[in-house]
Amino acid sequence: MRIRRTFLGLLFAALGLSSTVFASGRPSPAPTAVLTNVIAKLDREASVDSDGPTLLADLIEKVYGTREEELKWGLDQKVSWGDMAALAYIQATTGKSFEEMVQENARHDFYSYAENAGMSCEKMLRSLDDFVKRAEHQRNTRIFERLRASRRVHPMPDLGNGFGLFQEALDFRHIDIAQPTKIHDLPGELVKGGQ
Repeated sequence: MRIRRTFLGLLFAALGLSSTVFASGRPSPAPTAVLTNVIAKLDREASVDSDGPTLLADLIEKVYGTREEELKWGLDQKVSWGDMAALAYIQATTGKSFEEMVQENARHDFYSYAENAGMSCEKMLRSLDDFVKRAEHQRNTRIFERLRASRRVHPMPDLGNGFGLFQEALDFRHIDIAQPTKIHDLPGELVKGGQ
């Protein structure tokens, strides 16, 4: 088992990937691959719904404190929403503008750029992953609110405590006037055991 882990560590080191190993013995995905996946999820989140870009813009402003001018600049430069979220995180940490970071080629490799800036890349990954979850949660919430608003629910009349009495009255209407169920046509009294 130790030889296998050492071999995997050397293999991943040679490939330039992370050599962290899960408890199951499988290697963890490379942090750059995780970051690329998170950025792709955000790009997909913007394209899923027509209100997606507006939602992401509001969320980036709230979470990372990004100014509206920065987002407009990013849209003018055709920066994807996933890249803008990563730029917003780095900007919140370093204070650099989107334009400066793009000129420094941050979009080519966010992970290396963050490392070179002295940032914790693990914190960046966690923050962006939480950001994706918040965006998905808000999208789902809006979808459910639209569904609720589109349904027409006819309210039932409030019968209160009288409902039981009303039901009993309906049941009694089906009961006829009491009549004997069996009539004996024999004359005289019938005695048990007699003829």
